[in-house]
Amino acid sequence: MRLRSVSIAAFAAALALAAGCREDTGLRFSHALHAEEAACSDCHRGDEGLRTGMEPCKDCHEIDEQNPSEACLTCHTRAGDEDYAVSKAPRGRTYADVVFDHDPHEVVDCSRCHGATAGAENLAGVEFPGMDVCMGCHDGDQAPAECSTCHSRIRVGQKPPSHDGLWEKRHGKRGDLREATCRLCHPGPDACRTCHRAEKPRSHTLGWKDRSHGLEARHDRDNCRACHTATFCSDCHREAPRSHSPRNGWLASGHRIRGAAERENCRVCHTRTEASCLACHPQGY
Repeated sequence: MRLRSVSIAAFAAALALAAGCREDTGLRFSHALHAEEAACSDCHRGDEGLRTGMEPCKDCHEIDEQNPSEACLTCHTRAGDEDYAVSKAPRGRTYADVVFDHDPHEVVDCSRCHGATAGAENLAGVEFPGMDVCMGCHDGDQAPAECSTCHSRIRVGQKPPSHDGLWEKRHGKRGDLREATCRLCHPGPDACRTCHRAEKPRSHTLGWKDRSHGLEARHDRDNCRACHTATFCSDCHREAPRSHSPRNGWLASGHRIRGAAERENCRVCHTRTEASCLACHPQGY
């Protein structure tokens, strides 16, 4: 049985070699292995960009395309082997109007745009930059932020592909959005207020002020700050809450019971709890 398996493997190898080192066969390639000895520009030269072909490989590997040898199987898999096929290699999204030249970006480390590609064990780990990565430098200070810097056709009034019918409902939850990216089209602090001050969020029901906002604010203060400044709370909370009424016996016993059970709630206003308590309890409590 073992002899038969060896014969089948040898026959498969012969078929692969007879077909030559073809570009459409499966491909094994580890950026992590090559990045130890070579710079990105050693393989990605000039206008060749992403798909470099085999020419750069010949600098280190002995390749004879007319007379392929067993060495071809180092990178090209046998037909039928389950490996990452060249046809499935990830490709960056391209736009016809995007203008990009690597030469001015030579001073930028490759990983700044391509992430952990240098450590990828296979082609599935290759990373391509999105516009948010570009905006990390093109903020108007470090590099120009005008659309015409990178786009040859500026379509005034046309929304980005992300701004579909559900965009208004879900844009606030897009944690990957950079503020600088939004401001390209929505400049100034009033851009958000145009919608968010004209219409309250759905959570702000009639019972919001009395029953819900305190709990929500404790869990996510940053969400509140999207519309409300730091002084917004003090505008209402300068007055004692309704629970602090003498009619409710607050000072006599109510505050002690509530304070023991809900100390975090007290600290919303009484940030230095010890000092607040000692104002009335100089002998301790």
